[in-house]
Amino acid sequence: MHTGGVQRLVTLPPAPDSARQARRFVGEVLMVAGVDSDRRDTAVLLTSELVTNGIVHALTDLQVTVEATESWVRVEVVDGNPSLPQRRDYDHEAMTGRGLEMLELLADEVGMQPLADEGKRVWFRLGEPSADKEPEPVAPPVPAATTVLLRNVPVALYCAWQQHASAILREALIAELDDRPKGVPDDLAMANDAMAALAGGTAQAFALRDAGVHHADITLSLPTKAVQHFPVMRDVLRRCSAMSLVGQLLVPPALPEIQAVRNWVAGEVMRQATGLDPSPYVEQPDDHFILDEIAPTTLDVVRSAQVGMIAADRSNRIVAVSRTAADIVGWDPDVLEGHRLITLIPPALRDAHVAGFTRYLLDGTTSYFGRWVEMPALHRDGREVPVRMFVGRAVDEGEREYFVATVEPA
Repeated sequence: MHTGGVQRLVTLPPAPDSARQARRFVGEVLMVAGVDSDRRDTAVLLTSELVTNGIVHALTDLQVTVEATESWVRVEVVDGNPSLPQRRDYDHEAMTGRGLEMLELLADEVGMQPLADEGKRVWFRLGEPSADKEPEPVAPPVPAATTVLLRNVPVALYCAWQQHASAILREALIAELDDRPKGVPDDLAMANDAMAALAGGTAQAFALRDAGVHHADITLSLPTKAVQHFPVMRDVLRRCSAMSLVGQLLVPPALPEIQAVRNWVAGEVMRQATGLDPSPYVEQPDDHFILDEIAPTTLDVVRSAQVGMIAADRSNRIVAVSRTAADIVGWDPDVLEGHRLITLIPPALRDAHVAGFTRYLLDGTTSYFGRWVEMPALHRDGREVPVRMFVGRAVDEGEREYFVATVEPA
């Protein structure tokens, strides 16, 4: 729609450089229109967010339209993916999922709409709209949906999985676009489509987590055409974790419990799409995980300590333990090594531990490092024993990260 002033349009490919081109394009148009520097900077920032979101999630050409007068700016991005952006209620420290929140905070008006030709438009406005603004076209009918009931969802683990999956898939997509500027493989596009469908259907999970709910039944309404992409999403995310293990991606691989949630969600969507009844989640971690090879000299220091000490690697496995620490929890040190840390954590606290550790691996934030904390530990005979722990991060002589805790009876 034309509203007076300056109007320009550019079409960009789904390539990493398109965000930079869009910023420059919008900035130049607003300079011509005489828009002040503060509003111009805000418009450029929000345009970058819209275009980056389109690059990573739509994977189609992007049409950027900017209209401006001295007192009014409207920027619209049209792409070929009808899935509308969803607010991602991740943790406050999360590195992704903030785009819609930023738009709503900085823009005077934000809008989004699916298009009849299988695409969508997303736009924002800064300043007062033109008096002769034309009405938006009527949205097409809502596409067919498939209802899926996820029973007994481990809320904290689910939220950690979705946050991790979004981060690692985003990095894989950007890496692929760097190598293939004209597009990405179909399986990555399908995985992206499935994740977008989930983000729109499970926003309530994050509200339940923040309310302290541990397990809940969650009903999803998924676009029917996205259902067939869920097994592809499962396989792509498994491959992304494998790439991360060999250093091809910076986002760390998923922990076994996170892998289990991934496999269960994908399986439930496909099972129920064929008419089978929901199957509730049960703890069933995929234990196939490669250990970090921490330097033997580092492990020997922990094993020979005269105080209680436990060292674990980034896969959350115990790699060294002193005799004093093993005695506190009733294990032989040689037997305890190789077990995962959740072996020593009471069942009621395990989901929160895995979710918190996943968040640490993603963004480096935690409230447990560098101070003494009291908590129950799980004795080998099943008792809970109160302990005090001082947990810290360290690196061995090969610069490999590991974690060490000093442990004593509370």
